[in-house]
Amino acid sequence: MAEKNETESEQIVLMKRMVEMSEDRSEMSAERNYMNAERTLSVWVRTALALMVFGIAMDRFGWLLYRLPNVSNNLNPNRLSTWGGAVLVAFGVIVAITTGIRFLAYVVAYRRSHQVPLHHGPFLGPFFALCTALFGVALLILLLFFTD
Repeated sequence: MAEKNETESEQIVLMKRMVEMSEDRSEMSAERNYMNAERTLSVWVRTALALMVFGIAMDRFGWLLYRLPNVSNNLNPNRLSTWGGAVLVAFGVIVAITTGIRFLAYVVAYRRSHQVPLHHGPFLGPFFALCTALFGVALLILLLFFTD
């Protein structure tokens, strides 16, 4: 009888340890999810920057080029390529703003049940997304209003 009680108490101790380990694992899993969300944010901001750079390239190098009839080696961008570049820059701005807002929504939901991991400020990523969007807006203004 005493052996049975000892075996049951050992099993209870083991079960308690497993529950504690499970809680630790779920907290670690939540931290990994948060860091995955940060990585996703950075990838989308990088994509927004790439769209903006591609839009500038489309405008400046004028993929839809035409040659002036009286000037021999002078290539001028078509107005259509300027608008195409502006659309790509605007799309990059939309991507940057959208991803920043979505990450902030995730942070708010995450903070309801978990603590943000150390050295991971919840507002630094959206701040970079906002800076990227402001950069894109400045590019749009330059492309649309200060071009030849």
